[in-house]
Amino acid sequence: MFFLKKKRIEVYAPISGEVISIEKVEDPVFSNKMLGDGFAIIPKKGKETKEATFIAPISGVLTTILDTGHAYGITEKSTKVECLIHIGMDTVELNGNGFSAKVHKEDKVVANDTPLVAVNLDTMKKNNKDLTTPVIFTKETIAEQGYKINILKFGQVKAGDVVAELVKAPERAEIS
Repeated sequence: MFFLKKKRIEVYAPISGEVISIEKVEDPVFSNKMLGDGFAIIPKKGKETKEATFIAPISGVLTTILDTGHAYGITEKSTKVECLIHIGMDTVELNGNGFSAKVHKEDKVVANDTPLVAVNLDTMKKNNKDLTTPVIFTKETIAEQGYKINILKFGQVKAGDVVAELVKAPERAEIS
């Protein structure tokens, strides 16, 4: 007898804004999927706030945090799939100015709950930085684990909305 095994990982919007296709990101490293596949979100511009807080899009362990505070890598524990959140375009040039990390490497993070970083919107505006934020699943971990990404929602979303899913390709397994 055979059955199909399927594993699904929900991916949440790390901030309120507009979800766009990864191919629409101006940086070719992301739009050409050199690092992996995913989507991007353009944060909603709020008039009443000077700070934007990004939350974890998946649960796992924070395996990467750049000193500049603009990029975070989360590895999902059971599948070893790695998610990269890269806040803004060319924001590395700010050398951490305007970013206040809320987590540390090796911290456990919970999807749709754990704040990763607070970003000073005035600093981004003064430095003319585009806050388009790619959320990428690295091609190595996707290929190794046999996952495919499905974008479920484009357009306006709220932080915490499910916007994508990773689905493991069905495997045939024999039951004795």
